[in-house]
Amino acid sequence: MRSIQSRLGLGLAVSLVAVFVLQWLVVSVSLQRLSEAGLSAHIEHDIDNLLAGLSFDGAGRLQLAPERVEQIYQLPYSGNYFRISSGAQVIRSRSLWDQDLPAATVTPGQSASRHLAGPQTQPLLVITRAFELRGRRLDISVARDLTPLANDIRRFRDRYALVSGAALVLLLALQVLLVRQGLRPLRRTRTELKQLERGEIGELSESVPDELRPLVQELNQLLATMKQRLARSRQALGNLAHALKTPLTRIAQLASQPALQSAPEVQQPLRTQTEVIRRFIDRELGRARLAGGAQPGQRFDVTREVPALIETLAAIYREKNLAMDIRLADDVHLIADREDMLELLGNLLDNACRWARHKVRLTVEAGNGLTIAVEDDGPGASPENLQRLAERGTRLDEATDSHGLGLAIARDIAASYGGTLTLERSPDLGGLQVRVVLTAASNSLS
Repeated sequence: MRSIQSRLGLGLAVSLVAVFVLQWLVVSVSLQRLSEAGLSAHIEHDIDNLLAGLSFDGAGRLQLAPERVEQIYQLPYSGNYFRISSGAQVIRSRSLWDQDLPAATVTPGQSASRHLAGPQTQPLLVITRAFELRGRRLDISVARDLTPLANDIRRFRDRYALVSGAALVLLLALQVLLVRQGLRPLRRTRTELKQLERGEIGELSESVPDELRPLVQELNQLLATMKQRLARSRQALGNLAHALKTPLTRIAQLASQPALQSAPEVQQPLRTQTEVIRRFIDRELGRARLAGGAQPGQRFDVTREVPALIETLAAIYREKNLAMDIRLADDVHLIADREDMLELLGNLLDNACRWARHKVRLTVEAGNGLTIAVEDDGPGASPENLQRLAERGTRLDEATDSHGLGLAIARDIAASYGGTLTLERSPDLGGLQVRVVLTAASNSLS
């Protein structure tokens, strides 16, 4: 679908061209008629002049006074001709030479106008009038060549078309400027939408025309509502997690009471089910906290956020004295929720730090999408266990404090942004390598 500017421009251009063509035709036809009307007036004058010079002699023969005949009628094929007839007698101008003008049937007192081909096939305007002179019928036809008049009209049309064309071009250029000026608020809003998509701004400017303001206000209201709902949801989930943590801890303590040591058939199922409930709650809370997708007005700066996350993990695993190898592409930003990305990176790095012996590596690359690779020099996993690592609640070492949810949550986050998570052995460090490719936020890379 064409843009509004293209539609308006095309519509105005077609309208202007149609108006100019129409007015050119009207002016040309009007000029043609006015010119022929002026020429007809001259012909009528010549008819009256010839009539004044006509008389009948004693024998009843028609006579024309020589002084009434203008010189132009004496020149052969001059383009000015006359023919006078009375009964069988005919008087023709010398300019006709040996040619004649077709006779016309006209009622006395009336006149007739015709367009004929002249002696040299030139176009002629012929006017014939009938009179009664001394009781005798008298027809006078006077013709004028239209070629000079047609040439003048053609030159005028050409010049008028040239002037009209120049005016049309100027008007088209002016209407393009006016349309662009009128649509400037739309272009500004489009630019703001792109900035909003990239997370550079949080809402759209409402300094727009009245026709556009309701739409902008609705979009801003929708953005505000989405942010408020996400904030309330996360707050409610945090409250729920805090509220459930104490009862679950209490149940676990009760399951460890000495009184239940003598009833292992009760104690063990109670511990198992408590752990299942804890894992399920952690899993579902982790998934529910995800904003998911590329949220408008949100931007995650990898180069700014990752160093703080690394410092936190280094403090948590201080006793392991891990070497953190961080390789970040320059100035990488994502259109993504900050909490989602921190949880993704935090889970991956925390899992790597937990299993690493001496070294953890984080690599962030920008290409067709954003690629995040986290590697460690830990024991890794066998090929049959790699897939299990990302499954719900799976952990390979039951003695650890981990609930085995980190990689599964990371996979959920990657999927919510149209990405993928793959597990393999690190070719350099020998431990586990987790590679996440995010495609939904790839248009935000800068």
